Amino acid sequence: MWQLWLTGLIGIWLIISPWVYGFSSNAGAMWNSVIFGIIVFILAIWVGTGQKNSKS
Repeated sequence: MWQLWLTGLIGIWLIISPWVYGFSSNAGAMWNSVIFGIIVFILAIWVGTGQKNSKS
């Protein structure tokens, strides 16, 4: 279960990293990071809810 939390945190980090590292002025890199962060975060939530439901 801890892997899902870590994956979710990585997704959040990808979303905020353009502003933390200062590459938000590079539109291509910024959108790449934000979009992949959203995908990683959504997949972590999806897998987490699937595992929670399968344990019942």
